[in-house]
Amino acid sequence: MSLIVILRKTFSALYHKDYRNFWVGQSISTIGGMIQVTALSWYVYQISGSPFLLGLMGVFEFGPVLLLTLFVGVLIERFPKKKILLITQIVFMIQSFALAILVWLGVTNYWVFAFLALVAGVAMSVEQPTRQSYFVELVGKEDLPNAISLNSTTFNLARIVGPLIAGVIMKYFGIGTCFFINGLSFIPVLYGVSLISVIGKPQKKDVEAKILTEIKEGVLYVAENEKILPTFLIVAVICTFSMNYNVILPVLAKDVLLGNEHTYSTLMSLFGIGALFGALFMGGIGKDIRSKYFLVITALSIAALQMITLIFTYSFAAMASLLVVLGFLQLCFLNRANTRIQLNISDIYRSRTMSIYVLLVTGSTPLGNTLTGWAMDWAGKPYGFFMNGIVSFIIVLILFIIYKQYLLKARVVPDRNLR
Repeated sequence: MSLIVILRKTFSALYHKDYRNFWVGQSISTIGGMIQVTALSWYVYQISGSPFLLGLMGVFEFGPVLLLTLFVGVLIERFPKKKILLITQIVFMIQSFALAILVWLGVTNYWVFAFLALVAGVAMSVEQPTRQSYFVELVGKEDLPNAISLNSTTFNLARIVGPLIAGVIMKYFGIGTCFFINGLSFIPVLYGVSLISVIGKPQKKDVEAKILTEIKEGVLYVAENEKILPTFLIVAVICTFSMNYNVILPVLAKDVLLGNEHTYSTLMSLFGIGALFGALFMGGIGKDIRSKYFLVITALSIAALQMITLIFTYSFAAMASLLVVLGFLQLCFLNRANTRIQLNISDIYRSRTMSIYVLLVTGSTPLGNTLTGWAMDWAGKPYGFFMNGIVSFIIVLILFIIYKQYLLKARVVPDRNLR
């Protein structure tokens, strides 16, 4: 196989001009986003000193996703996706500049930052399902898995680069500069989206249809689709209980490892390195894995690994190694779940189905973050990963056993549902 053929296969989605315009701008903006995520978690923990309040920030930032995403899934079928993306990116930009100004002014009121997190959360509840359902219009179904993998690769490169840059900026230029840089990073993505020729035309012809009725139809579609329902259930568990790193890592770095912002940003980057390896793996060898239990295996592996972190909590080297593996497993899990769902849904229900997916992946964060912060306050700061892991492992195992029993009673062969 020639190098050209390999490159064509590896980056097939980039041969679509519209996706390429979006991807280039998004790549820059994602790095800025990770710089802000790293800085905001560290700053909030500095001014509050409470794992619970740090976890509560997730309620403000991701609560709107939980409350609004199902409605958004219906609404974005009525408006051009390109216009929606442009508006949401502008909101994100304004929020970042506002954070920078507040930090430069020396504002330390927790609730002011909570309000700005709420603003970002509202924009996120609209932007994420729009972007997820837009991919198929930019590249088509054939190159959709590659587009998802490239998007994952970009995000996880940002997970490596962003925290490292944030650590340097926080130390030498101050936390406010991190937010300002993120605000500037939205300029390329706005330009890239403006160049897209596919506007993402509304799917709905009957604009008078009742929103609640359509939401119900979308939920029933997922609930009655045996190809995707098991995937949704496992995603809900893992994303709620096992993906609360933005709460655990600042506390772990500062109060358990007795480190500083550099320690924290390094841990975040190591997790990103593992996720990058996972993205490359799923874009290459991983996409050919046909095991019907792949999703369950990765979910249980994430939970099991989190349970054993308690043994190595006070060792930076051991935690660094475990985070790389956790990043790898998490990416493999989310990549397979996303691809499986997108390839097994009707275009009529695509926006609504992906809004439910975003609801589970992102909207579960308020509950997960709050429980994680409370657990660390109650059981002790080193117990963050352990508590997440044990709850995830038990629930995923129970779901798998119940599902297997259902298949036996229904005499259905478990061919693809849990891939």
